[in-house]
Amino acid sequence: MRHHFIFIGIVLLFLTGCETDIVPTRAQLAVLPDGEIPATFTPLPATAAITATAVNPQTPLPPTNTPHPIPTNTPVTPTATPTETPTPTPDGTATPVIKPLHQYSLQEVIPYQAFPQPPGDNGWGMHWIPTVSQDRDVVNKYVAELVRMNVKWVVFLNEGTNIGDNDYLVERLTANGIMPVMRLYRSGVLPYDGNIGAMVRHYRAKGVYYYQLYNEPNVNTENHQGFANPNQYALAWAAAAREVVANGGLPGIGALSPGGEYDHFDFLARTLQALKYNGDDYLLNRAWLSVHNYHGTRPYNDPNGFLLFRKYDEIVRAHLGRSLPIIGTEGGSYSGDPNVELQFIRYQYDYMRRPDREPYFLAFSWWLLANKAGGGWDPQWEWQTLFRPGYVHPAVTEYFYRNGR
Repeated sequence: MRHHFIFIGIVLLFLTGCETDIVPTRAQLAVLPDGEIPATFTPLPATAAITATAVNPQTPLPPTNTPHPIPTNTPVTPTATPTETPTPTPDGTATPVIKPLHQYSLQEVIPYQAFPQPPGDNGWGMHWIPTVSQDRDVVNKYVAELVRMNVKWVVFLNEGTNIGDNDYLVERLTANGIMPVMRLYRSGVLPYDGNIGAMVRHYRAKGVYYYQLYNEPNVNTENHQGFANPNQYALAWAAAAREVVANGGLPGIGALSPGGEYDHFDFLARTLQALKYNGDDYLLNRAWLSVHNYHGTRPYNDPNGFLLFRKYDEIVRAHLGRSLPIIGTEGGSYSGDPNVELQFIRYQYDYMRRPDREPYFLAFSWWLLANKAGGGWDPQWEWQTLFRPGYVHPAVTEYFYRNGR
């Protein structure tokens, strides 16, 4: 009989020690409406379409091109204006009450309409330079280019919780009415070294509201344990997000790779589910979602390209019952032919100025403004830049300079 009790005890110990993962699989997403195609460009033939297929765990797709680098003082004022009472909309729902950020309690949802936007916002963003700091001359030169190009959002890298290296960049951006979006660079999904709170307080005073935590956590190489794990990411993200929120910042969920080993749709859904299970979903009251909506040269209306934010919004609404603000922090259409790339840039940035575009999608950012010309050390990104030594992409002169307003 003693042996039976020992056997039962071992079985119970084994069962309680196993971690279960009873998360339902993602429901098949509906085909979304087509994007509008400008009359100035003839769409690519139907044979160029890429059919979306499920990711085979035995033959994972390669991750998207994201840098792994060892790689400026008046705060931007939000354009949202306060209202006193909710106003019914034509579909019967009530529009949220928009207040200044500091008036929302931790338990209140900050609606995407209240998230800060730059003056004269047009949704035009740009990924800066793939290094964690730059010389002042570089900052002066390329901030001036951004102003001439009428870019209103800039995504840049900060070395973890470092304070000071990007002070001048932030000061020049905000002084020129450009909204900075800081990605806290960290190699792997590990706790950030140093004091996140002190760093957020420092840069929040300089006009930085948006802090992206981690990057492409569904890619195995971005995870210190060697494989992607949404449960582990939810814990790491929440620990960092608590510090960001406590010090007045808006934490961003790190962009997922559409080509990562862990299906990005499932990873997003399971991360949201894990945050709720852990009791950390209140952090989403003031969070935003980063997206890498690379498009390639596929047809404009491909739902897995530039319009990827629509699918992410469906998943978010299924879990939260509302939309989160989404910021495109990387994106692009590279062909090797700058004239073809120009046509896609025209479509993507014209879309952001459409009056009927999705209001939760705050900005689209082309990867990449400059690399070697700005002090970048990794040559693999050079062909994806708009500025190179002795070269300026025709999209700069033929589109951005001419069409900004």
